[in-house]
Amino acid sequence: MFSVVIVEDEYIVRYGIRSMIEWEKMGLTVIGEASNGQEALDFIRQEPPDILITDIKMPMMDGIGLISEVRKFSPHMKILILSNLEDFQYAKEAIRYGVSEYLIKSDMMPRDFKQALMKVKESLEEASPNSEEKQSAGAQPLWKEKLLLDLVEGSGAERIGVQSSIESLGLLDAKLPLYVLHIGKNALELGITEGQTYIRIALDRVLAAEYEASYEVFPDRLGEMNVLLFSSRKSQDLKAVREIAQSLLTYLLDRYAMLCTIGVSKGIMAWTDLQNAHEQAMTAAKYKMFIGSGKVIVYGVDYVPVENQQVENIKVSTNHIHSMVYAFQSKELQVYLEEIFEHLASRKDYDMVQIISLELLIMLTTLWSDVSSDQQDILHLKKQYFDQLAKLETIQQSKAWFLQAFEELVQHMIHVYNSDRNGILKAVQYIQMYYHQEISLQSISHHVHLSKNYFANLFKKEMGESFLEHLTRIRVEKAKALLTGELKAGDIGHLVGIQDPKYFSKVFKKITGVSPSEYRNRTRGDV
Repeated sequence: MFSVVIVEDEYIVRYGIRSMIEWEKMGLTVIGEASNGQEALDFIRQEPPDILITDIKMPMMDGIGLISEVRKFSPHMKILILSNLEDFQYAKEAIRYGVSEYLIKSDMMPRDFKQALMKVKESLEEASPNSEEKQSAGAQPLWKEKLLLDLVEGSGAERIGVQSSIESLGLLDAKLPLYVLHIGKNALELGITEGQTYIRIALDRVLAAEYEASYEVFPDRLGEMNVLLFSSRKSQDLKAVREIAQSLLTYLLDRYAMLCTIGVSKGIMAWTDLQNAHEQAMTAAKYKMFIGSGKVIVYGVDYVPVENQQVENIKVSTNHIHSMVYAFQSKELQVYLEEIFEHLASRKDYDMVQIISLELLIMLTTLWSDVSSDQQDILHLKKQYFDQLAKLETIQQSKAWFLQAFEELVQHMIHVYNSDRNGILKAVQYIQMYYHQEISLQSISHHVHLSKNYFANLFKKEMGESFLEHLTRIRVEKAKALLTGELKAGDIGHLVGIQDPKYFSKVFKKITGVSPSEYRNRTRGDV
């Protein structure tokens, strides 16, 4: 088990990093977190991790400073940088310290992050003291699987060439066409090692024994299994391959209660097409999001890519969702969310579903933070949300989950509304008494012990106008009374809490329709 430390100044990002990965199943454990470089450095000096994951821009000590200090006493620690695109110049400076991986936050999907971690973990395993023993103790299959993985990723072809790789694998005489099968198991159903073992047994019993098929199997960096299925008497076309794959699914489900999805590539007649075939198999397997798990999905048949698709980007309006939640508009919100997921379903874009789901999740957790003062409850809820979302396999499951989650939020808002109305009455009384002083949305919400966003929305719902509109109206009403006397208009503005005479005149006219001097003349009968 390799140890990990996460350094990121934004809590929600740090929490997301920790929650999106099944650390123990990957053979990793998070031993510490920090919100800045100095805090991290103090921890690392006491307990150096195997892997350091750090942001670049942070307070007190940034990521570059942290990496520089770490390299002074730990030259071999694996370091993974997370950064924003605009910080790439800083990242380039950090890379010279021997960074293992670099990921852009805005582009990073959970799969990308897992792949980067698996790559770093593999380099740690290769450098471990027992690596030579592992190689001498029957590591030939492991070497073979590693070379196959390099081939489908393209790295093997760049290093020694496809033909040389195939020759070293002893596959020059393998019959083509071959098909790539990507086997994805149901999320969080089994551990990586256990799942791989069952799949290897199933391949031996079904492909080798029942169908007498020739194949090679290897795991990818996320632990999901890939199969190269060679042409034979019983596996010479897509129809036969589909039958074999379906038998494999049935065996895994019946024998181990293991629900899997198998993506199948087109048949290829040249080894140089292997990387593309692997991509096809993985893409087909992802299509389970739209048609369901537990199926064989053949690329080009069950999943047909749309070339040069010209469609509008799917945009989610944060303000619109917030306004519907605060207005308790459950039906309208449900319709809006259903429209979003209908667009996603018609697009059939796996990555877009992941991005939109993340946006909705951030909105959901932000709204809960606005209405709850118990941060421990919010922390627990966020973890629960991440865990639940990780288990969802299809877009229909995601839609149902978000509809329920937002409905629970609205119902909670309705439940606490009556008790929080007292806070609005308290705020109105405060404004009546201290209108002449500086009052901000932040200060008034703090005074009544409500979050700023929640207070602003609740105030408008209760009073029919925003906090600023109400405060300004009260100030203008007080000014109107003072204008019956002899004080100058500029002084009156100062007395009611509006320091700038020009601004006072502007807001007074906006509300009353006349300037302060015109109002004074009218009240005196001069006009």
